[in-house]
Amino acid sequence: MGVEFRHLEAFLAAAEEGSISRAARLLRVTQPALSRTLSQLEQQVGATLLRRSAKGVELTAAGMAFRAKATQAVNAFTEAVSSPFDAPRPLRVGHAWAALGRFTTNLIQRWRVEHPEYPLQLRQVDDLYVKLDEAVIDIAVVRGQRPGSRYRHELLYREARLAAVPAQHQLANRRSVTLGELVPYDLVVNTASGTTEPYLWEENRRPAVTVEVATVDDWLSNIAAGAGLGITPDPSSQLYQRPEIVYVPLSDAPPVTVYLAWPPHSSHPALRDFLAIARALVG
Repeated sequence: MGVEFRHLEAFLAAAEEGSISRAARLLRVTQPALSRTLSQLEQQVGATLLRRSAKGVELTAAGMAFRAKATQAVNAFTEAVSSPFDAPRPLRVGHAWAALGRFTTNLIQRWRVEHPEYPLQLRQVDDLYVKLDEAVIDIAVVRGQRPGSRYRHELLYREARLAAVPAQHQLANRRSVTLGELVPYDLVVNTASGTTEPYLWEENRRPAVTVEVATVDDWLSNIAAGAGLGITPDPSSQLYQRPEIVYVPLSDAPPVTVYLAWPPHSSHPALRDFLAIARALVG
């Protein structure tokens, strides 16, 4: 038996995850089955590629050298089985809302000029990681919490936080407010894609959360109706303008981190180009 695609896929997953159990979950196989596949690979190449311990696995010197070759082989195989008559596969960029914020328009324009052969599709989806796992999207824009170790990721930029207040509210005419000034008021929180977390305030001094919503539209409607205040990254002030809502800068709130996340073995030929353009746009 020679080296098969499944051997390379198993090895790359274990190397990326640093854990047999996490790699098995990623590939949706049992841990014993993955261990057997890795042992078969090491027998075939005649070298120990992974050093196993109670903490997980790490690459040996031979494993580091083999990883580069395995990656090239997997990419070449994926390209080889693609029909030359197939239309170029779109690069699908998932986001919960706002995509790349103020950089989105320039991203689309630059992509159309530099890579017209690969259509760029921005897809607004509810659960970014599920869609990545299901290969519904190729890469995701993630706001807030850093992506887990199952995904490759890169911190792209940061966005300032704003307070969203009803237009008739006493804070609406302020040039800026602090987190502490929001404590006396009720808060509207988007639990599906929002970035408002309790850690923004001290434990014994936090606003009451009276309304939890799952969509941006419901979040906006509740604030407009005076049900409470909201906290949001600054793209909201351009994307979701309503006469009933005023966005006021938060002077002491930490910025929202914006990451790009993608599967460790993504085979889309335009992924690296997308990363390069995104980096260049945000400076």
